[in-house]
Amino acid sequence: MKIQRTDLFGTTAAVVVVSADIDVTTAVAAPARSPSGMRWSSAARCALGGLGLVLILSGCAFGGWGGQSKESAEAGLLSIPGVSAASVDTNSLQSGFAVETSTAIKITLEPGYSAPDPVALADFLLSAAWSTNTKKVNWAVRLDVVSDPQISILDAADEGQTRTGFKDDPGHTSVRAAEVRDRFGAWPGDVPEVPDGLIIGPTPEPTP
Repeated sequence: MKIQRTDLFGTTAAVVVVSADIDVTTAVAAPARSPSGMRWSSAARCALGGLGLVLILSGCAFGGWGGQSKESAEAGLLSIPGVSAASVDTNSLQSGFAVETSTAIKITLEPGYSAPDPVALADFLLSAAWSTNTKKVNWAVRLDVVSDPQISILDAADEGQTRTGFKDDPGHTSVRAAEVRDRFGAWPGDVPEVPDGLIIGPTPEPTP
């Protein structure tokens, strides 16, 4: 096992533990020494192992294994025909002693493009946001859709879910993280496939 010296809050400590490939029997039998040659006691080795485990577990809140990156999520949205702009952003807000973390996903459609099934669009966007592994979401997933004519993502997300929003802004809504987790499983969720016909273009004028 290679041990790198690092600051207590650095990420290399987690890498050391994860990438360790040692013979347990050898590790127990052999005396452990620090890089300076000083023997490490059993208690010190246990403490070091416990610290590494804590770093790994706490690191899961700042970027999960699985899911997809913000960049991958945005690239996937932009690959959908008719989507002219897309963003996926995760932010945290301190509320008293609690930290509320939410992910906001936004797409802009080219003029004339629409979603024939707004409920399917809302589900896809919720799933895509939930799969983004920037930081664990514990508060809400926010959806924004800008289109002309405007799609009511507010009404679409109301199908079987508790959402918040304003009727005068039908392109925006928010769904509680607990409900998204119940629907799509533990964070980060699986990367969703784009359903066929999710976004369609304007019907071409008939040729005279």
